[in-house]
Amino acid sequence: MLFSRRDFLELSTLSAAGLALDSSLHPLHALAQSSAHSASAFTATSAEWPLAPAFRQVRPLDQEWRFTRIDHTPGENSAAMATNAPASDAAWTMVNVPHTVRLEPFNASGMRNFQGTCWYEKHLEIQPQWHGRTLHLVFQGAMGVTDIWLNDTHLTTHYGGYLPFVVDISDHLNATGANLLRLRLDNTDNQQVPPGKPQDQLDFVYFGGLYRSVELRVLHPLHISDPVVADKPAGGGIFVTFPAVSNDAATVQVQCEVANTSSSLRRARVSHELRAPDGSIVASSEAPVEVPASSSKTLTQMLHVRAPLLWHPYHPHLYRLHTVILEDGKPADDQYTRIGIRRFRIDKEEGLFINGEKFFSLGANRHQDHPYVGYALPASAHYRDALKLRDAGFTSYRCHYPQHPAFMDACDELGILAIISNPGWQFMGDEVFRKRVYQNAREMVRRDRNRPSVLLWEAQMNETDNDLVAAELFRIIHEEYPVADCYTAGDRLTRPVADFNGWDVEYSRNDGSKPLWIREWGDQVDNWTDQQGSVRVPRDWGETPMLVQSSRHLQALNEIYAEQSEPLKPGTARAAGADLWAGIDYYRGYHHQPFYGSPLDLFRLPKFDYYLFQSQRPVDPKTSHAGSGPMIFVANFASFQSPTNVTVFSNCEQVRLTQNGKEVAVQTPDAGYHLPHPPFTFRLEQFSALHSMLFASGVAQPGTAIGNVKAEGLVGGRVVAVHEISAPGVPTQLKLVLDDCGRPLVADGADWIRVYAHICDARGTTYSFGEDAVTFRVSGEGAVIGTAELGANPMRAQAGIATALVQATSRPGTITVEAEAFGLTSATLHFASEAAAIAATR
Repeated sequence: MLFSRRDFLELSTLSAAGLALDSSLHPLHALAQSSAHSASAFTATSAEWPLAPAFRQVRPLDQEWRFTRIDHTPGENSAAMATNAPASDAAWTMVNVPHTVRLEPFNASGMRNFQGTCWYEKHLEIQPQWHGRTLHLVFQGAMGVTDIWLNDTHLTTHYGGYLPFVVDISDHLNATGANLLRLRLDNTDNQQVPPGKPQDQLDFVYFGGLYRSVELRVLHPLHISDPVVADKPAGGGIFVTFPAVSNDAATVQVQCEVANTSSSLRRARVSHELRAPDGSIVASSEAPVEVPASSSKTLTQMLHVRAPLLWHPYHPHLYRLHTVILEDGKPADDQYTRIGIRRFRIDKEEGLFINGEKFFSLGANRHQDHPYVGYALPASAHYRDALKLRDAGFTSYRCHYPQHPAFMDACDELGILAIISNPGWQFMGDEVFRKRVYQNAREMVRRDRNRPSVLLWEAQMNETDNDLVAAELFRIIHEEYPVADCYTAGDRLTRPVADFNGWDVEYSRNDGSKPLWIREWGDQVDNWTDQQGSVRVPRDWGETPMLVQSSRHLQALNEIYAEQSEPLKPGTARAAGADLWAGIDYYRGYHHQPFYGSPLDLFRLPKFDYYLFQSQRPVDPKTSHAGSGPMIFVANFASFQSPTNVTVFSNCEQVRLTQNGKEVAVQTPDAGYHLPHPPFTFRLEQFSALHSMLFASGVAQPGTAIGNVKAEGLVGGRVVAVHEISAPGVPTQLKLVLDDCGRPLVADGADWIRVYAHICDARGTTYSFGEDAVTFRVSGEGAVIGTAELGANPMRAQAGIATALVQATSRPGTITVEAEAFGLTSATLHFASEAAAIAATR
């Protein structure tokens, strides 16, 4: 049985038998093709969400903040320096949110990132007609202790960086004149703030800044409450559950709390309208409510849907619920909620069932950081991460903290089951810490309880002695989410605890008495000090290390699938799902190297490993909107140095391989595997003439071997997927590729997009050994993020590709990117940014 990364220490070194050591040319090409298929199905749905309310006023506050950071050197009294913001205007710069406290070097691991204090301030424009309204500032995420002042009055201190918080500023505004909002953020180690563990002992990084969106909500005295503000178990706001679900009919229960901030009783009507994925109205309800002065009232209504389209990873159908509060027949407030009708069941012997159908989920863990910008990813970047993971065939995700709302939106849209984790990692603090752990558990449920993608609530502190908190956390989750398919998750405790009989789903130390989920698998290291291992492979190490990585993951994955089909052994449970550690490389506090054991590298470029996982997805493109369809990938560079035992990853029935125009063989998958789609292994001739690769420049003599390999995937004897590679010649030019994944760049002053510069030969083949320094120049409505000091611009290419982050200005228009490198023909790319939606709420 495979469980966590630490469990791998108890296992012997995995053998590479069964997978030949070979590699492939340029993984981005195949990824771009498959991502384009997935993106086309979801662009419209993704782009229109979240919907701005029709009647509630929501003002995005992401633009035009003043910012300053308190830099200090060792020995200085940083606490004293951070008490007051600098008075000099010269110390401040204008920034937009999401924003990072400091741009970091390409390798931000090993405590290289900034930890300390920074300040943000913004002038709020208050409209006269807002008098008598309730005004809420909503922060989606600020790292990690946040103090807030309005007009020099300290309003609150918020502890924690991964969950939203709301500040009522109604009673602290100047009726006329300026209103100055000022924030002080501190991301230094704090053992009373979860996760609590000092960063130099942490397997991820506490990047700082106002890194998620901010908005101002202007609320009518009679309005839908906010569940965080209401602070009531299973209460506040909109709470949607499904008392009955079948293919024939479903009951949708909508609980709505209406708040009245006025000094008199108010009478209203609560209206719900449910629209199907095609926009048609399938159910509605309206009921009266009386709300006493300075109070609130909860109203529960039932909506009945005939022949519902059920949410499932293979068909993530989403309904749109519009709730309107009417007073005297006029709309006072409204809110859109996106839901998916589904039911889950997890059984210790049979695994996971979704809507009555058995489903095994192969997923991946995901950290939210990115080179240079730390945590400050725009919504588009979170969507692209989710799309690439889903296109790899992953149908679930997990992490050590709640993810950005945009990533969660993508999970709902793309069909990714979500495990929502309480912020924590190998640390248990004092009583103050534990109280904040309990509050985090409540707030993560209140934020994500209406999402169809959420399967498990990981209440525990990860890899921690949870004896002191387990019973209360279990109680809190079930109190906040009192439905039949509420599943808490965590490691089995090492000793009995009063009033606690275990999590609903257990990870490590599962003794077979509870359903099982494999929360982390696939990582393997020599020891936890040196942190080296066969799967920890940067993409630029080349084809042989990447093949070793995929061979290790292949064997471990095969073992997981073997256990799905074998009879259960005594004291074991059937895994409902298994999440790879991890899906995307990330930074670490306790080690000077990033984690390199993922299918996608730090810049979200695929390693060979990516295609191993992609080959396990369903071959029928109609199976799911994303993460399905025929695929094929030749894991080889076809170079002088490439092995001639060639591995092909494909989900097709057969593969036909051709070398230099000559058919090598038509083969079925390799025998001896339990995988849905085992690899294919071929034996080839040398990839080029023994002493020459001049064909790459077009001057080879007639008859010279051209180093070409074409793989064709066959289903029912018909070619349904093709991947062709050619040996790379001498690099002569650059080519630019825009990594948009169907999500355009938005001109909001904060959105950014990756541009990949490929070092290519004369035929446009990526030279996978290229490490040239590429300089990027951007003109028009954009700019490059990062400088030479950070290794960002110029950037030294990795395995033939250099990456630039191009950030939009606040004006839509054309952006021109130019890339140049010594000895290579430069390249130019033109694309446009789009106007930001004024009413957007993320």
